Amino acid sequence: MKKINIIQFLPYFPPHKWWLETVAEEFSKYYVAGDYWNIINITFDIWQEIEKVSENDLIKYKWEVIWYNKDWYKVYLLPSFDIIPNFPFPKFWSKTFWRVLKEIKPLLTSPYQGRKVVVQTHTRFFLSSFLWWLFAKRNKLKWVHIEHGSDYVKLWSKLKSFISYMYDKTIWVWIFKKCDSIVAISNACKDFIQKKFVKRDVWVIYNWINFKPWNKKENINYIKIWFVWRLVTLKWVDLLIKSFLNLEKKYQNIKLEILWDGEEREFLEKLSNNHKNIEFLWFRDREFIAKEFLPSIDILVNPSFMEWLPTTVLEWLLLKCVIVATDVWWTKEISNLDDLILVKSLDILDLEKWIEKALLNYKKLSWISYNHIKNNFDWNENIKKYFSLYNEV
Repeated sequence: MKKINIIQFLPYFPPHKWWLETVAEEFSKYYVAGDYWNIINITFDIWQEIEKVSENDLIKYKWEVIWYNKDWYKVYLLPSFDIIPNFPFPKFWSKTFWRVLKEIKPLLTSPYQGRKVVVQTHTRFFLSSFLWWLFAKRNKLKWVHIEHGSDYVKLWSKLKSFISYMYDKTIWVWIFKKCDSIVAISNACKDFIQKKFVKRDVWVIYNWINFKPWNKKENINYIKIWFVWRLVTLKWVDLLIKSFLNLEKKYQNIKLEILWDGEEREFLEKLSNNHKNIEFLWFRDREFIAKEFLPSIDILVNPSFMEWLPTTVLEWLLLKCVIVATDVWWTKEISNLDDLILVKSLDILDLEKWIEKALLNYKKLSWISYNHIKNNFDWNENIKKYFSLYNEV
C-alpha cells in the first residue's frame, strides 16, 4: 500500500487536556513512528503554551507563532477565541490566520511530496470539523471524519442544547452523507450515527492507549481508592465522597485520593471536611502520575454521568486495578470481565454496594482484563486499520 500524508484538523491540541487531544497526539506519534508517512496537525491556538517549546522548533511571523515541531510532526496554530467555553472559533479577521492558511496551502494540494493527502477531523460538534470539511472539498482532498460522540450534546443551557441539536439535525445529517469515510470509536457511536444521521457503512476503530511496563506496589496497611479527572458536576465526585464516608465506618483501612482540579474542588473539599483519609492532589503530568501514583492504586472509581471511552479505565485495568464505573455510553465496551464493575448512574446506594464488592475482591479480580484490552486497544494494531482505510478512500 502507498504511503499517505495526513492533515489533521483539531479544535485543541496538547497541552490542552481532554480526550480528543490525547488521541490526536498519540495518533500523530504512532503514525510517524510506523513510517506510514507524514502527519500535520492544524489547531486553534487556545491553551497552546508556546513558551515551553524550544525556540529552535518555532516558526514565527514577527512575534506570532505560525507552527512548531513536535515529535517529528508539525503543529500549526490558528488564532481563535472560545465562542462559548470549550468551543473555539477562528479569528478570521486576524492577519496571522490568513498567513497560516497561506503557509499550509501547499500541503493541501494533492499530491503533497508525491504522496496522497487525506484530511482528517474529529467529533462533529466542534466548528473545526465543519470548516475543514469545506476546506477539504474546496481543495478536492479525501476526507475521513472520526466521530467520538454517541449522543446529542448536552450543555448547561436549554437554549444552547437546542441550538446544538438543530445543528446536528440539519448540517451534520447532510455532511455525514458527504464524508469519504466515517470512523466511529465504538459500536455505540456507530449505532448513534446510523440511527440518527445516515444509514451507511461506518468503520469501528477503538481509541488506544500507550502500553507501558508498570510495576505494581502492594499497599500493606490500607486499600487505596482513586479518582482522577476534572472536578466538575457531571463527574459526580460528591457521590464518591459520600459513599467513601459511609464505607469507612465499616472498613477503617481504606483511603481515597482525588487528583485534578475544577470548579467543584472547593465544594468537594468542604464536603470531605478535611477528613484524614481523603486527600486532594493537584494535577500532575502523566509521567509523574505513572511513576508516583499508578503503582500503588488498588481501586479506581469513575462515577461520571457522561463518558466517551475513558482512557483512565483502560490504563488502570492494565495496572491490576479493579474499576468501579457508571454504566454510561460505551464504557461497557472496554471489557465484560469482572474487574470492570458497572453501576447505575447517579445511584449512591448502588455505587456504595459495588465499591464494597471491589474492596472485598480486588486482589482476586485484578488484571483479568489485561489480554482483552491489549488485543483491542493497542495503538500499533489500530494504526494499521487506519492506514488500510486511507488506502481505500
